Amino acid sequence: MVLNPADGYPHTPYNYAEYAGNRDQQAEQYILDIDSAMRASYAPNIYNIGRNIFPILYAESTFDGGRYTLVKDAHSSYTYQNVAAVYDQVKAICHIPLGIFSIVSAYFEYPANKQWQPALQDYLGKIQLVRDNLDRILPDAITRAACREILNGSLTYIQTIMGTGTPSADNFATYARALTSAIAHCQEQAAKNQVAVMTSVLNGWKAMLGEEEWDKMYVVVSAIWTLSQESAHELIIKATMKPERRETHVIVSEAVPTLDDAKTLLGRIVGDRIMSELVFDPNGGKVGKENIYSLSTRRDLLSQAIETIVGDVASGPVVATSGCPHMD
Repeated sequence: MVLNPADGYPHTPYNYAEYAGNRDQQAEQYILDIDSAMRASYAPNIYNIGRNIFPILYAESTFDGGRYTLVKDAHSSYTYQNVAAVYDQVKAICHIPLGIFSIVSAYFEYPANKQWQPALQDYLGKIQLVRDNLDRILPDAITRAACREILNGSLTYIQTIMGTGTPSADNFATYARALTSAIAHCQEQAAKNQVAVMTSVLNGWKAMLGEEEWDKMYVVVSAIWTLSQESAHELIIKATMKPERRETHVIVSEAVPTLDDAKTLLGRIVGDRIMSELVFDPNGGKVGKENIYSLSTRRDLLSQAIETIVGDVASGPVVATSGCPHMD
């Protein structure tokens, strides 16, 4: 503020209230208002489109093998969760090296203060209980032997580093790598169980819907980033679908923690696809086809234009040889 020499009172500059700006800035706001108006219509539009798509299959990762929800129509839905107990059992035992690492890795540089020992001692007790009761848990002798190898190796490693007080990256790697074959066997058993159970559920739903409806079905798989590439549920579900539907009708996303979120995402994807086919001419050459493809998949609409400026940096050291699959 500055003093007004006429009355001695502070004078506040008027420009603080003139936030609409000058003529050019106000003209620019007209353009921004158009986009705001678009978004105000776009949000409810994709929301409602998403609730007009049937059937939908929503897949979630859970600790017990997954939960699938089939939304047949506006009034009917079906949910299945959990696979056989062997999945949970072998998965939990295979996670033991991860549990040990999570306790001791922070102290690899300087373990001498032994802050890691109470938690590791408690974990040892839990592992011991599993080993002592293993014969009551797993009926398959080969799988039971693989699990016993993991349990015994883990107990030996814990007892060793508790005695020496020296957990390290090197001795952890020596312990864990020795269990590779046993872990691989357990992974295979868990996968077989998960595929058998969930495929049976999907085939039952497929028979109920019929081939025609199943071919129309959209699938949304909820997956965190580390599980988003070739997700187990993505692979299981795609195996029940026609090859030509697998790319366009299966969506894997981190942004769908609920079925409601999955419906909204589908509304955006399907709505954008319909619009792109009406806006961009599929017979209009490369630009039209590329834009339709971009609005049909995870690829950014501007990616082709940006690649002409910065180069093909997305493919890493391997030169990408495939562009839009619909260009041929």
